[in-house]
Amino acid sequence: MADLEIRQEAPPGRAPGTGSGAPRAAGVPPGAGRQSTVSTVIVMLCTAGSRLFGYVRQALFNYYFGGSGAADAINAVFNIPNNLRKLFAEGAFSSAFIPVLSTTLAEDTSGLRPRELVRTLVALQLMVLVPLVALSLAFPRLIVTGLLTFSDPEKIAVGVQLMRWMFNYILLVSLSALVMAVLNSHGKFTVPALSPLMFTLATVLSLLFFHGRLGVLAMGVGVFIGGILQLACQLPALRRLGYRLVPSFRLANPDFGRTARLWLPYLASASIVTINQFFAQYFASGLEDGSVSAITNSVMFLQIPIGIFTTSVATVTFPAMSRQAAEGRTEALRDTVSYGVKFLLVLLVPSSVLLCLFGREIIAAAVQRGRFTPQATLMAARALTGYAAGLVCMGIYTFLQKLFNSYKSFVVPLASAGIIAVLDIILSLVLKETRLRVSGLAYANTISFTVGMVLLAVLARRRLGPLGARSILVTLLKAVAGSVPMALLLEAFLWWKPELWVHGGSLRATALIAAAAAAGVGLTVAMYVALRVPYLTDLLRRRRLS
Repeated sequence: MADLEIRQEAPPGRAPGTGSGAPRAAGVPPGAGRQSTVSTVIVMLCTAGSRLFGYVRQALFNYYFGGSGAADAINAVFNIPNNLRKLFAEGAFSSAFIPVLSTTLAEDTSGLRPRELVRTLVALQLMVLVPLVALSLAFPRLIVTGLLTFSDPEKIAVGVQLMRWMFNYILLVSLSALVMAVLNSHGKFTVPALSPLMFTLATVLSLLFFHGRLGVLAMGVGVFIGGILQLACQLPALRRLGYRLVPSFRLANPDFGRTARLWLPYLASASIVTINQFFAQYFASGLEDGSVSAITNSVMFLQIPIGIFTTSVATVTFPAMSRQAAEGRTEALRDTVSYGVKFLLVLLVPSSVLLCLFGREIIAAAVQRGRFTPQATLMAARALTGYAAGLVCMGIYTFLQKLFNSYKSFVVPLASAGIIAVLDIILSLVLKETRLRVSGLAYANTISFTVGMVLLAVLARRRLGPLGARSILVTLLKAVAGSVPMALLLEAFLWWKPELWVHGGSLRATALIAAAAAAGVGLTVAMYVALRVPYLTDLLRRRRLS
């Protein structure tokens, strides 16, 4: 697929996404709002393809390893580098790097400063991560026993085996995220959005072909090879832009200094969130057998709307917000924020309804096979309901963090992350001891992110002025109204087939569950068309992109 290139410069004026749909003001090229919407949808489609193969991978994983025992160990070990990537990859690192790179691209048309900045950041990643990888190779048992509370010696032994293979992923995914940020800053979104597909394909093929010979190590091998492929597939596009992943140790580079000064506080902010996730895993590993896998599986399904929708909207809007903040175009930035919030409401409200009402059936249809039992499905579904209840707030919180990152501000993201983490840990300690057990960890997360979202929304309004609350409220009401027919359909289906999920792995049950979910989504889309919901009308216009 040819890469999608989006122009980085737009004339002053109203940004895409104001009001209903994306009306434009004078000076904005025809179709600019639609262009932003189409760009986001392209990224969503690429991400959806990767998530689809992620389903296949998880189904295979659950088929071979079930929802407890070795599965707990595999999930727990992989979550260690997977959480660390939020610090050294697309989380804190990208939040600091993209605004500085956008500034250098605007100030130096020769491209020398951006290229030197990228080379210096490659050196930084190598200096920080290579020693960590070396420690994982030399002392894997120390890491496993220090970060996890498994009492079963077999789980610890499996974790030690996998640590040597899986921890390497943090270096590979961090370099991949650097390349992705460069490509996105140049308006290229398709190749970076497709790169996770390489990782997923590698893990699927490794499970298929090596499970019989390697057992649990097949997953470790797949993660290692997948990390290599995820990076390699982006390198040709990077080279065409004139960049090379050759480290430069000239740390006195002023652009590198600006990035480091931003990255360190963002690192502190992301560290709080990552530590909080480690606590969730730590708490889960001390609960009933299968609790870690329940958290992992529920988060996997939660990540479908988060990864496809929230990440896609942020990917397209963050470079624009960074430029608007740097140029002092407050009105344009305000409109871009309103655009992003309304787009997320349109996408996440029905997603939350679907996962809350139909999460058990979706999990059963997708992964309930082999050693993954109905009991494991039920445990994961209860946790998923807790997470899905806060999906909208979680998505908007993540997006608003990008707003403050675009201002190169770190106090607000750091303070909000700290509040969320403290509240989450306190609530987790309480709720996990109730009959909620592992799902209590999910509800603690939902409550905490809701508080964080409200806090950031108030601070964003103080900084930018009115964000179009009336327009946002109208969009929210349309999203809720558009989701009602789907909710009624799903409730009717559950009344008709209340125990179908128990046989979710069968072909007939899977087909019925998939048909019900698809019909519900179709009803929502039809309602959105009837209600003239923003962004969907953009896609239906026949106006050419300028």
